Amino acid sequence: METVIKNPHSNDELEFPFFTTKNGEIPFWDHPFLKGSKVLPNKYYPYTTQEGVIELYRRGRIDETDFIILKVLGDAVCANEDQIRRYMGSLISRSETSKRLDRFRTNALVDRWKVRIRGDDESIKPPAPFTLGVAGYKLLKHFYNADFFMDPNRWDNYGIGGIKRYVAMNELRCMMTEKRIVTKWKWNAVIANNPHIKFPMGAAELKTPQGNINLLIDRAQMNQNFIGYFRDKLESWKMVYQKFGNIPVSEFPENMSVAIIYTSTLSIAEYIHKEIMLDTFPFHIWVCVEEDLHQGFNTAFYIPNKEKLKRIKLDF
Repeated sequence: METVIKNPHSNDELEFPFFTTKNGEIPFWDHPFLKGSKVLPNKYYPYTTQEGVIELYRRGRIDETDFIILKVLGDAVCANEDQIRRYMGSLISRSETSKRLDRFRTNALVDRWKVRIRGDDESIKPPAPFTLGVAGYKLLKHFYNADFFMDPNRWDNYGIGGIKRYVAMNELRCMMTEKRIVTKWKWNAVIANNPHIKFPMGAAELKTPQGNINLLIDRAQMNQNFIGYFRDKLESWKMVYQKFGNIPVSEFPENMSVAIIYTSTLSIAEYIHKEIMLDTFPFHIWVCVEEDLHQGFNTAFYIPNKEKLKRIKLDF
């Protein structure tokens, strides 16, 4: 459902629509009026040099489980506390994960963010997002120098838009990890060995009864020009498909690729299909709707069928 919402600091209606769930709500992690900032702990003794962080490790202040949590967060780029607990669920309890995250904040191994809706600051309190702090970033880059980890300074540019985008993506990534159907994941994967081709935000190799497939996943955000964003990206991939008969993902097995448009609500997905006509592209396109994920991962997907989106049940 499209709706027009009001600015919390004005009685004027906005001139463009926003999209609600089937229950008429605007999902938190896609809300256009989110605000957020890092929250420093009361006791804050940050390690800001590589030498200092290595000394922290050498003195045994960081154990193997600590290292795993930091690596999990680094690989996730930005995840909320509930997601990190779930990622760590097979190793330690939820409360133990939270205790360690809180301890990490003291030395800037991680940063904790406070995210709220403008004009409704305290009634909705979601699990806090976490990102690597300067010490955690330097520690991981020292031991995993070839891997990508987000430099904490870059969040000054990405801001809350980047925070909510990665949290939303990690919800899908976390569910696939919990179901043990994902065998590989890469952020900003290169297509056809050509870094100039528009890349998906996330690429995943998934196990299915019919064989493994590669998913090219990207997120639609309400306060983004998502129509232009996806039109350009899909047209770029169309040219790749016409050349190769598939959309190959660099450093991934040669599986069939499926483009996944990941939306917070069904109404956004329907609007994208109406504007772009997803069924006219020669490669497979599925839509994953976040509001349906809560009913079950397997039933949160749709395929374009002429002017409609047809809900499907995946056999994972």
